[in-house]
Amino acid sequence: MVVVRKWGEDHISKSLRQIDSNTWLIGGLILHRSPCPSDGATWNDDGDYSSYTLTEAPVPLPPTTPPDSPYIMLVHEAGDASAVWSIGNSAFCKVRYIEEGITPESITLDFVQNQQPSFMTPKVIHHAFGNDRSYLFLRRLQGRTLDVAWPTLNTQWRLHYVNAVVDVCKEMAEWKGHRVGGVDNQNSPEYFLVTPRGSDNFNSVQAGCEAIGMDCSKPVFYHADLGPGNIIVEDEPTTGDIGIIDFEIAGYLPRGWIRTKFRLSSGMNLSASASDHPTWWRAEVQKALEAHGFEDHVDAWMRWRGYGAP
Repeated sequence: MVVVRKWGEDHISKSLRQIDSNTWLIGGLILHRSPCPSDGATWNDDGDYSSYTLTEAPVPLPPTTPPDSPYIMLVHEAGDASAVWSIGNSAFCKVRYIEEGITPESITLDFVQNQQPSFMTPKVIHHAFGNDRSYLFLRRLQGRTLDVAWPTLNTQWRLHYVNAVVDVCKEMAEWKGHRVGGVDNQNSPEYFLVTPRGSDNFNSVQAGCEAIGMDCSKPVFYHADLGPGNIIVEDEPTTGDIGIIDFEIAGYLPRGWIRTKFRLSSGMNLSASASDHPTWWRAEVQKALEAHGFEDHVDAWMRWRGYGAP
């Protein structure tokens, strides 16, 4: 199904509306903040000892205004495709268009957490589905993104996080699947592998993998977007533990795609504000993956896409 994007007052970035200073409308849900913890709340916010409760919105919907609150902030907007708000000190709400046949991120997160990984992942608070959008509420991981932390890190810590992410890739690659796609036998939206280029036909991902020459007989789990913005590190590095967020395109893919994606995707660069050498991160990760026996299919991918040499 082709996703129909909305504009004007129905744009994805306007999916959250304010009812009053402590109440918001998000799709078909009412979010209410109370200034104290509650056993009956959907979640409690340890940052200021408040609580938040989700309930079904009444019909007709109450009047609303654009959000104007110290508790709600739009923190990420991916064009007309998705938007993310921070809620208080301990939660996020991710709103995105529903794509038919795509594994919901909440399902993938539940799968990952059931593997008892060595790294941290966000806890799903609630996932609601409207007519054309999904509303995913997640617990915030403590710390800051690697991209934000980068300018403050010395070379030792930077290389530590390179090796930590390689270890995560190796750990996830032990989780075997039976087919290329999502963990629930739907599809994962890996645009780099669809045919034709730019298509939303994610049933074609395996065909793309096979055209490149990757072995699809034993797919492994892969996050597929391990850029510095999706890696959470300590505010001040001590243990070196990391968290991983944003599992929207994660799923079972050929092992050969793990290193290849790092070589190809500029989306996994450091931001311009973090470094004058934005490709350093993914270049170092892919070299470390090579040392651990991960193969590279960049040349085949470039030929398949009709590009010149990388």
